[in-house]
Amino acid sequence: MDQTLVDVFEQARKVVADADRKVAEEEERRRESERESLMQQLGVRIEDAFDFTSKEKLEFEPRLDVQDGVAVVEFVVRSLRAIFLLSPNESNTWTLQVIADGREPQVLSEFQGGTKTEPASRRLAAARIVTMVGDCVQNAKRPPQAAPSTKPSSRLQLHDDTKPQRTYGTMGKFMGV
Repeated sequence: MDQTLVDVFEQARKVVADADRKVAEEEERRRESERESLMQQLGVRIEDAFDFTSKEKLEFEPRLDVQDGVAVVEFVVRSLRAIFLLSPNESNTWTLQVIADGREPQVLSEFQGGTKTEPASRRLAAARIVTMVGDCVQNAKRPPQAAPSTKPSSRLQLHDDTKPQRTYGTMGKFMGV
């Protein structure tokens, strides 16, 4: 192939690569600007609807994030290996979901947030979230309850106590175990 033709092809490739890079950079800037705008709006809505105590904020480590084009607040509970997502809906309603390790997202509740003019309603809305997260954590830490047996066993049932029971013979004499 002629060297001049190869040079033309290379030059054209460079022009296309530069144009593609500029388009990608512009798209990234647009997405980042959109993300910042969504997170700023969410921050304002959170401040208007909820009044978390400083201790709750420290324990939950809330982070603002954008998922599927929707701004959400993430609360990470490391002991449970779960993330709780608080997302805004229409007007002043909010949805709390939990995403546990290896499970599908589960909606815990949908509820009204507080209003900026009523501090007590903001505190109540925050307390609702703390309560729902706490219930979820406590339920996950409880050992599963064994289902009671429906039919009686024909065998002699032995006790699974950690300490063996003492047995006594006649006249109260200790027989040992």
